[in-house]
Amino acid sequence: MKSMQVSRAIARLASSSLRLGARPALRQAVRFSSSDSVTKDLTQRLNEEIEAEKRLENENLGGSAQPSIPGFQLKTKDAEVRLTKKHGSEDILVVFNVNHSVDVEEDDPSSDAAPVPVALPPFSVEITKSGKRLCFNMVLVETGDEDQFDFRVEEFYVAPAAKDGNEDVPDEVYASSGKYIDPNLHDVLFVRYLEERGIDAEFCRNLVQFSTHYEHQKYVGLLSHIRDFVSQN
Repeated sequence: MKSMQVSRAIARLASSSLRLGARPALRQAVRFSSSDSVTKDLTQRLNEEIEAEKRLENENLGGSAQPSIPGFQLKTKDAEVRLTKKHGSEDILVVFNVNHSVDVEEDDPSSDAAPVPVALPPFSVEITKSGKRLCFNMVLVETGDEDQFDFRVEEFYVAPAAKDGNEDVPDEVYASSGKYIDPNLHDVLFVRYLEERGIDAEFCRNLVQFSTHYEHQKYVGLLSHIRDFVSQN
């Protein structure tokens, strides 16, 4: 009798072990199946979004041809854009980054057209000569006229010129807000002085057009990178 009880106990234990062992395998199979489904759905949705964004590019952004910013040499490094030019003995550098720069224009209730994304990246201007640089940190603002933009100086200062590729501004450099400058000095320094160097309303309009187009290309590229990433085994 004792032998039979032991045999039954062993049998129950073995049976229980088989059932318990089967459950994780079943859950694992379900997870794999679910993961495959998510990957397939995500890839399909990404493809749809990429196609929709390309249609938007053709319909609202003038196609794939990248706008230019006349008067400047242009160089890009992923999200960062650098514009350079010479003005007499001065080296002029404009830097901006299109990350988080997109704003969507408000819907017009009387229009059936979809809102158009507009990139308004903050940017800096550095004018370098004689071992020093005059710097302006700026934001783009809408003028109220369609497709017209201007800039507002948020901060300005003089710093040592960049050296050996190091463009960092020392912490001890004094910087002033652009909000409190005398109106007459504002007109000469922030308007006429910068206009002479190509920083004017036309420059702002070109910068917005370029940034909007370039940011959109980077967004489509990001979607493509995500699609390729999730599709890999």
